Amino acid sequence: MQWTRKPQEQEGTYMFSGKFYVTQTVMSALSPDDITFIYLDIKKFVKENNGADYLQIYENGTGERLYLIDQLSCEMIESGSYEPENNYCTLLFSWEY
Repeated sequence: MQWTRKPQEQEGTYMFSGKFYVTQTVMSALSPDDITFIYLDIKKFVKENNGADYLQIYENGTGERLYLIDQLSCEMIESGSYEPENNYCTLLFSWEY
């Protein structure tokens, strides 16, 4: 199944640089290749754009949507106010949000 990243609605300074989590529902429904594709796609997009909005949406040909949500922006990380374990992103179905 092919997933396409939708255009982001806002700019941002989220780097998706922390730990990568995937919900059990996504793990059961998607292939490891699909999950890897999404992860590598966001990493490339962030690098090319020097950051992104905290919410990235991926959609497949049947209209199913996945949300990839990052928790900490560059400013939040640089502030030193957050523990390293707070730096993570999560891939989930839109209806799980």
